[in-house]
Amino acid sequence: MNSRMKTEGLLFTLFVGVVMASALWFARDWPVRASIGVLFLGGIGVVLALWQFILDAKRSDANQQRSQFEMPTMAADSQWGNVEIWSWIIGFYLLILLVGFPIAVPLFVLSYSKFYGANWRLGISLSVIAWGFVYGVFEKILHVPWPEPLLFSLFR
Repeated sequence: MNSRMKTEGLLFTLFVGVVMASALWFARDWPVRASIGVLFLGGIGVVLALWQFILDAKRSDANQQRSQFEMPTMAADSQWGNVEIWSWIIGFYLLILLVGFPIAVPLFVLSYSKFYGANWRLGISLSVIAWGFVYGVFEKILHVPWPEPLLFSLFR
């Protein structure tokens, strides 16, 4: 990778970081309910942009990998690729209808990670993180009213 591409990458990362920092700056005086998403995601974005900028600046031309904008080619080992993807999406939707979003997210994450080869510790850890995010952001911060799941309404 030549130095021109390295410079362009650094400038792009810097641009993304400045956009994120600007969003944080503009949202600083907003009410909490209006700014929580911008402050949370913008804060993560600034940290990640800074981290990427440092990594890119330290990387020498010899260590450069191929462009990050190139998509890796998909292996044609499965004839059911699209069917498999749509099955996961529809299954997640049905799980949300049956047990509700806060319970469906960790169940989906656990089943998806186990199906694709994660060990139990990683699957459970990802599920706990996903549940904590849903509970913390949607329940505690935003107070989202969830509709009653179909499975729970059957037992009333």
